[in-house]
Amino acid sequence: MKYNAAHWKGDWSLGYTSVSGAEDICIGGQQLRVIFAPGHTDGHMALLHMSTHSLIVGDHCVGQGSAILDITSGGNMTQYFQTTYKFMELSPHTLIPMHGRVNLWPKHMLCGYLKNRRSRETSILKAIENGAETLFDIVAEVYSEFDRSVWIPAASNVRLHVEHLAEQDKLPKAFSIQKLQKTCGLYFLARWIWAYLSKGLQLNYQKLWTSKLFAAGAVASFAVLYSINKFSAK
Repeated sequence: MKYNAAHWKGDWSLGYTSVSGAEDICIGGQQLRVIFAPGHTDGHMALLHMSTHSLIVGDHCVGQGSAILDITSGGNMTQYFQTTYKFMELSPHTLIPMHGRVNLWPKHMLCGYLKNRRSRETSILKAIENGAETLFDIVAEVYSEFDRSVWIPAASNVRLHVEHLAEQDKLPKAFSIQKLQKTCGLYFLARWIWAYLSKGLQLNYQKLWTSKLFAAGAVASFAVLYSINKFSAK
C-alpha cells in the first residue's frame, strides 16, 4: 500500500494518514518508507529516507548508552531483537536516533546493541541461577557496579529480559515469574529507596570519617613540629 501524504509540518492540524508499515510516504518532497519496528513499544515505527538510505530509528537506539524499553507501552524484548536484525538487513548508510547524535556506522552500532543485550541477558540468567528471586535482587546483582539512580529505569529492561528468557525456556524450573511480578511496583520502589538512602548515608559517614582523620593528622603534625622547634630552641 502506498501513500502520497504531502503534508508540511504546519498542516498536521488538518488531519493525518494512518500507517502500519511498508508504506511509502512523501513529506515536503522527501520520500520515506515506513518500517514497522516494535520493541521499544508495541507500535514503534522507523522511517527510511529513500534518497540517502538513512534510517530514522526513533527510540530504538540512542546517541550514547543503551535504550530503555517502555514496558508500560508494550515494550517487548523479543520484538526488540527482531527489529534490530531487521534494521541490519536494511543496511542503512546512517542511523538517526530520536535522542543523541547521528551515527555513521550503523552496522557497528546495531551489533553493539545486540552484544550488549545478550551480555545483559546472560548476567540476568546467572543472577537467577545464583538464587535471585525478586526484581530488586536481580537488578542489584546485575547493576551492582552502576550508580543506584539508574536501577529504576534498568528494572524495566530486566523484566523484559526475564520474559524473553522464559519464551526461550531458559529459566530454571524452580524460578517463578509470577513471584517476580509480585515484587515489582511498590515492593521494588521501597527496597530501592532504602538501598539508595543507605548508600548515601554510608558515603556521608565515610566523608565525615575522612575529614576527622585529616583534621586529627593535621593537629598531630602541628604538635610534632611545635615540639621539634621548641626542642631546637633549647
